[in-house]
Formats: sequence, C-alpha cells, structure tokens
Amino acid sequence: MNAITKNATVKIKRCEKLPPVHFTPHPLFGAVFAPHILRMNLHLDGTNDFNAEIKPLEDEPFSPTSSVLHYGQSIFEGMKAFRQKDGRVGVFRADKHATRFRNSARRMVMADVPEDVFLKCIQEYTAFVADNVPSEPDHSLYLRPLLIAADHKIKVGAAQSYIFYIMSSIAGGYFGGAKPKRARVMVNRQFVRAYPGGLGEAKTAANYAASIWPQRLAAQRECDQVLYLDALHHDFIDELGGMNFFAVRGKELLTPVLNGCILDGVTRRSLLEVAPALGLKPVETQLSFTDLRKQIQTGKITETFACGTAAVVSPIGEFLFQDTLEAQPELISLPEQNPATQQLLSHLKGIQHGEIKAPGNWILHV
Repeated sequence: MNAITKNATVKIKRCEKLPPVHFTPHPLFGAVFAPHILRMNLHLDGTNDFNAEIKPLEDEPFSPTSSVLHYGQSIFEGMKAFRQKDGRVGVFRADKHATRFRNSARRMVMADVPEDVFLKCIQEYTAFVADNVPSEPDHSLYLRPLLIAADHKIKVGAAQSYIFYIMSSIAGGYFGGAKPKRARVMVNRQFVRAYPGGLGEAKTAANYAASIWPQRLAAQRECDQVLYLDALHHDFIDELGGMNFFAVRGKELLTPVLNGCILDGVTRRSLLEVAPALGLKPVETQLSFTDLRKQIQTGKITETFACGTAAVVSPIGEFLFQDTLEAQPELISLPEQNPATQQLLSHLKGIQHGEIKAPGNWILHV
C-alpha cells in the first residue's frame, strides 16, 4: 500500500458486486464501462466526512438543474490500472494524479479532495473492480475520477456542494489497434486552446470544450489531432487537444516548457524522467513551430510524438500546416522509422505492466 493512503479516513459502502463487463479486444476508447462507480458528496466549506459508496453505474440519477451544466465547474483525471506480470493490479503514478486533481480543484474554486482521500478511493475502487482489469496485451482499465458542482441553482459563482465520482472503462489501443498508428496532425495559427492566465494547466472540462471545433475541422481534412500554438505569438508550441508534445533531435528529447497554458502531463513527466536511462537528454524549452518545420525539413528533427494517459505514446508522421483557415495546407512529413519513440513507448509499457522495475512508488498496487 502506498504510504500516503495509510491515514486516510474514508468510509466506503459497497453494493453487491455485478459480473465483470464483457468486451471485444480494442473497444472504442471510453465506450465500454465497468459496471460500478464510486460516488462521494463534498462541500466547499470543508465539512466533509469523506463517506463514499461503490454502486452500480446504471443507478446514478442526474438532474439538469445541476450547476455544473450551467457554469462548468468540472475537473477530472485520466489514469490507468494495469494487470501486472505477476497477476496483481497496479495503478500507474496515482500520487501524481492525486496532486494534479487537487491543484485543478483549487484553480476552479471547488471542494478539496486531499491526496490521501483521493488515493484511498482509487485504491478501494480499483480493488473492487479488479476483475474488470484486462489481461490482454496492450489493454488496461482506464480510471476517470471526476469532481462536479452539484448545487441546484442558476446563478454564476462557485457552488457549495460537489460530487466526486470514480468510473472506469476498458482501454485497448487508442486508435483501435495494438500497433501505434502514425498520427496526422493539423496545425493552424488561428486555433487557440489556452491563453496566459487562463485554465490551460487545469484539467477542466472547459479546456476540452475549446478543442471540439478545431478537432472537427481537422477530421474533415483526415487529421487525427490538432497541435495548438500559443495565443500571443501564434508560433510557440503548447500541446495537442488532449496530449503533450515531444520531438527528437539527435539524442535530445525536446518538449515545450510548462508555461501555465500546458497541462503538466503525468506521462510527459514520466518520459522526461526515464529518458536519461535510454540515452536521451530531456530538454524542456520554448519550441517554435516555424523552427520545428525547418528542422524537420533539414533532417535535424527526425521524430515527433504525442503522449498522454489514454494514448500513452503516439508517433506523429505528418503535420498539415496552415497560416489561416483559408490558406492552402502544407504537408510536412517525417521519416517512417521512429526508434526513439518506440523505445520510450516499450520502456514505459514495461514499467506499467510490471515487466520492468518501476522507479520509486510509480505503481500503486491494489
């Protein structure tokens, strides 16, 4: 048990356990849910007893008067539980997710979920639904902790009542297969996802809502994702709609420095920490897309990839670049081989599944 959970005072009521979910390999991401959720009611004033219940997902009611639907006080995390080599179940870097969840709540003026309470709930919920954690290669149970405003009112301002949930779904390959697909990514200087002083570093629903329209335009051009540039200069790389960005230049592993507009990704942080052991020098810096394009064309940058909990590591094979929506698109292609990307992916997956010894307390066993 992770030490931070030992003193957590959480009382969890459990329902009668339902049979594990049935699924076909590599289901559509986020579509096949485990049959249980964990629910906890919370209050902004801190008068919380941290009583929770694990209950059937299908029994959960929801009212359209809930303030989250009107004013967007909603934060979440994306985490994964993996079947380990020895048959146990382990949650990857739960402590980092607990800290980020708490930071997001503070930024959104929401009720506090202390790290030890968060971890205790994750541990107990995952243990309860452990028979839903797949044993198939390249599969996991995706965990979605969620905190939403629950006041029944229509008035702008921080709600006083909140609900904390944990739900889960079966995850296979993010793009529907076992082998990572080389993504095609759209870049347009007119697209803006986050801005200085905004919510870019909080994992809140608002960030993802802002990406829906650009993502639709990208799909119309047969692109998988959108890479966003900064809101002031429209040139410095921030991140993709739901993933962080990396580039490989020789033995350097480059990624945009955290600037308040970029999510502090747990997968991002993990790759930076394991890179030296794989012969790569991690460099957090300000990355200009103009410079990136030139260095791809001259062969200095040979690989780019996106990373996140859902996709883990996804190589990028092409960029479709536009200065404006009306401009003729420019296709920028990278070499088909991406050895550093594959090495990082293989190493990280080995840690997640218990095949490679994890550093420190990266795996929370349940």
